[in-house]
Amino acid sequence: MFVDDEPNIRATLPAILKRYGYVVSVAATVAEALDALRSHRFAVLICDLNIERSGDGYTVIEAIRQVDPRCIVIVLTGYPGLESAVEGIHHGIDEYIVKPSEVDALVAVLADKLAARRPQARILSVSYDLPLLRTRHLLLERDGYEVVSTPDLAASLERCKQITFDVFILGHSIPREEQEKMVRGFRECSQAPIISLRRSMSEAPVAGAEFQIDPDPELLLNTVAQIVRAKKSARRAEA
Repeated sequence: MFVDDEPNIRATLPAILKRYGYVVSVAATVAEALDALRSHRFAVLICDLNIERSGDGYTVIEAIRQVDPRCIVIVLTGYPGLESAVEGIHHGIDEYIVKPSEVDALVAVLADKLAARRPQARILSVSYDLPLLRTRHLLLERDGYEVVSTPDLAASLERCKQITFDVFILGHSIPREEQEKMVRGFRECSQAPIISLRRSMSEAPVAGAEFQIDPDPELLLNTVAQIVRAKKSARRAEA
């Protein structure tokens, strides 16, 4: 997403970025940018600091931080100053670039930032408890994973057919018999490890799930990290 009130830069910079393979949406006002953020997800926000009035670029930045805290945010400004730089730090921007800037330098920054934010693994998380599903989603995203969260068997199997996942997580709100149905469905399209979260370790294990653990968040994150490390080690050994 590129936000700037100057027609010339809106006409030129997105066209150049597209030649480098980026898909770019453009907004000329704060309202246009906010509308776009409501309906689309962006990996990068490049935003003018002063769009319609001084400092209103931070309104867009605050909005995208609420939607996706991991989005890369690059601020462009023709009027640099200590006060605005300090506010930028407060908003957690990733780069502060003074206009006019070299396009090659901007593209290099984009490549570096995107490489650094590349997800460690893609996870499908399933739960019948929607508040827990959302909390688990945010927890995993915060640790650098790409997460798809689904509330039922049909949605889970549909996403499994569309996307390749590295780990599956079955929430403890799902009865064991239904977890086993999900395991069988996942196995038709993937051999990725499955973590079954259980209310009690005295419960019968879920057939086909490689990991049967308590739903403690720290234990879950450690188990996911263990799986990702093992997968990376196997890839290095194959290479």
